[in-house]
Amino acid sequence: MITPKEIESYCVAHSTSVNDAFARLKQATLSYAPQAAHMQVGDLEGRFLSMFASAIGAKRVVEFGTFTGCSALHFALALPADGIITTLDRDPKAVEIAKKFWSEAGIHLKIESILGNAGDSAQGLLDEIANGSRPRYDLAFIDADKGGYAAYFELALSLVKKGGWIVVDNVLWSGRVLNPETATDHLLHDFNEARRNDSRVETLVLPIRDGLSLCRIR
Repeated sequence: MITPKEIESYCVAHSTSVNDAFARLKQATLSYAPQAAHMQVGDLEGRFLSMFASAIGAKRVVEFGTFTGCSALHFALALPADGIITTLDRDPKAVEIAKKFWSEAGIHLKIESILGNAGDSAQGLLDEIANGSRPRYDLAFIDADKGGYAAYFELALSLVKKGGWIVVDNVLWSGRVLNPETATDHLLHDFNEARRNDSRVETLVLPIRDGLSLCRIR
């Protein structure tokens, strides 16, 4: 995490409170996967995602990587009554936890969960867009396996309408992109370099939690 813990806690404490389901979901995630609970979006980041989706008037969101459903819950709460978020993930146990809390929060009807390889699932969505049975999305959120980021970004470019947004998580990778050493460090640094030189999008990198890239499709 890039932001100092004390600063993030202060920001959260001075922001509008959110649905009580988030605290319970956090505990359920710790019980299910204590070593991977950090994969869940933080409180501040989640609130940013929710407010951002609302600010751009998003009605349709697609998410690469669901885990236990925290980010999807944030998005769904921000969407209008006729909005929908399509989540792509391959872990049935994590998604089962997610569905429980989506139902508790009363927003499960806004969430379409597709199990399987995210790339294959996204291609299926593109096929539906091509045959006219599914409209394009307003916003894509990428927070899945880092090795797939480049491929997911290309898929998102086709899934999201022109003028829409792609938001990418973990792009600062705890600061390791500054002096990359491991394969994942290099992957994320290369991803950021590619976006800086990508004429298809306008990109802004923000140091929120572990780094967020906001990419507007030209």
